[in-house]
Amino acid sequence: MILFRYTKIDGAEYISHLDVLRHIGRTFARAGIKVGYSQGYHPHMLVYLSAPIGVGMKSLSEYCLIETEEPLENFAGRFNEKSPRGLKCTGAWFTPKKVGVASDIVKAQYFISGLSDFDVNEIAAMPEFIIDLKDGKTRDVKSLIYSVERAEGGIRCVLGFSNGLRAERFAAKLKEMYGGENIDIVKEKALLSDGREFEYILG
Repeated sequence: MILFRYTKIDGAEYISHLDVLRHIGRTFARAGIKVGYSQGYHPHMLVYLSAPIGVGMKSLSEYCLIETEEPLENFAGRFNEKSPRGLKCTGAWFTPKKVGVASDIVKAQYFISGLSDFDVNEIAAMPEFIIDLKDGKTRDVKSLIYSVERAEGGIRCVLGFSNGLRAERFAAKLKEMYGGENIDIVKEKALLSDGREFEYILG
């Protein structure tokens, strides 16, 4: 099996999760990378993606696990030669076992720009942080905000991932509180519960 990290930038951030899966499958076909298929009446390619992010959000750290007997050597080069612009492999690792690309990524690091200046220490001092949900309800997500730091051109934060806190809702709340325009979010890292990047699960 091969685990690889890939980007969603340069326009690829507007490709839906399902279409990313299709593009990756077509890239394997064009590159001659043979991937295993499931058994049964409707066999499908054994490709597993990390949990989806919002359409329009850039990412430097998406992950894909594939069942294959292809060599790891030059995998990234073969993939990148045939992949669409913005969907590029930035790291690849062999693994003898299946890893939870969707379940084991529980935090993510983001860079958010476009917000007006504010004191990031205020976030840590708040007893609660209420965000609006799609269904009109609200939720306190303070326990899912692990860090917020000022960085050049914006803020860098570590938030819970796939557990009720979406980075775009966090950014929207900050904009509501402090102001800003042309908000841009980049997912920089996908993290394990201990804060290490996801590929360290193989260590």
